[in-house]
Amino acid sequence: MPVPRLRRLAIVALSTAVALLAAAGLALLPQPAAATVLPAPTAAHPYSDPLWSPLRTPALISCVKTNCTSNGSAYHGYWAVDFIGHRGDPVYAAGAGIAHIYANRPDCVTSSSEIESGTSVWVDHGGGKVTKYNHLDAILITEGQRVTPTTMIGRMGHAGSMLPCTTDYLHFEVRVGGLSGTRVSPGTLLTCTSSGLVRMPAVFGVTSFDALPMRKFATPAANNDCISDTWNRTPVAPVTSVRPGVSSAVVSWGTPAAGTTGHTIATELWSPSVQKWNAPVYSYASATATSATIAGLVNTRLYRVTVAARNGYGVSAWSTARTVVPATVPSTPVAPRFLTSPNPTYVHYGWWKSAANGSTVTRYQVGYRCAATTTYGSWRSVYTSGTVYYANITGLSGLGTCQVKVRAANAMGVSGWSVTSTIRKLR
Repeated sequence: MPVPRLRRLAIVALSTAVALLAAAGLALLPQPAAATVLPAPTAAHPYSDPLWSPLRTPALISCVKTNCTSNGSAYHGYWAVDFIGHRGDPVYAAGAGIAHIYANRPDCVTSSSEIESGTSVWVDHGGGKVTKYNHLDAILITEGQRVTPTTMIGRMGHAGSMLPCTTDYLHFEVRVGGLSGTRVSPGTLLTCTSSGLVRMPAVFGVTSFDALPMRKFATPAANNDCISDTWNRTPVAPVTSVRPGVSSAVVSWGTPAAGTTGHTIATELWSPSVQKWNAPVYSYASATATSATIAGLVNTRLYRVTVAARNGYGVSAWSTARTVVPATVPSTPVAPRFLTSPNPTYVHYGWWKSAANGSTVTRYQVGYRCAATTTYGSWRSVYTSGTVYYANITGLSGLGTCQVKVRAANAMGVSGWSVTSTIRKLR
């Protein structure tokens, strides 16, 4: 059967680009022999960047971000690549990670407003980066399975598309900031061909998939022969500690290993009403950083913090989770709760418990000064523990009038002083 003209154009472009890549010596990664058995991901090194094409059989590259339109506007309007192939074509993970089943909905829909991801899978590549694979005909992974770019995770189909569902395709997304995060350009996707390693979309003479005309070029026939175990070359997980701040927390880790290019911090808020952690919020630190301040937290709420290091192959496993309660100084005590002079030698003074504001109250300081007639002496202090809310101020014989006040302390500092109260004591 004659090769269609569009397919011939793609093949010519692919062959030319492969020759240019070989001449320039631009092989990006080590290329093991086809028979090499790659070490599987481990709990210590589960991730690698999603650098690889998810397909091994040729497929037309269709809508990306703005390269095709519907009703006068961009069909997607966000970053995603639609690869049009055949029902049952194998779909592979784009990098090492933890695979999850997003949905198992094999049916078609009856309205364009209902178009959804259908039967679909997503892969967590660490550090908040994920890939998503929509409209599958079959799911071939189990929930939480560790996968590599050599793992077939599903088969191409049309689940979730509008009736009559005659087009079989893979809708492929890369997101940062987690599964609900921002869709981003897939950048370069690598593929192993019989001629060696090829990089798309550069092989078609463009720098972005969105620059390709709709359905003008096809992915090459590919294999797994040049894929290497980059997941086992990612950094080790950082060892962290965390301390509370005022509406913040500071997370610290050791000196980064050589080759580190950055750090990702994931912060999760505990929701007691539903008894689970909220979705993580991601922040970032430089390659040389050894700590980061997480701002915008709520005092007295419980947070969980993890850190991952990045190098040229991907991100590490997450560090051991550390919990922290952001805090501030205690509330100013309300006083007096009582203020009496049972006999001429002392004053009995009490106050209401201060709000801890995220850090346990460790002590109360009671300030007092007295006067024999009209002139007060210097302020002096007595202290109680953080669980005692009164003080007997003794040694006051011969003094006629006293003033008292109180403040609370915790690990974050001291509160303001309460109002100053005055008592005429017994003589």
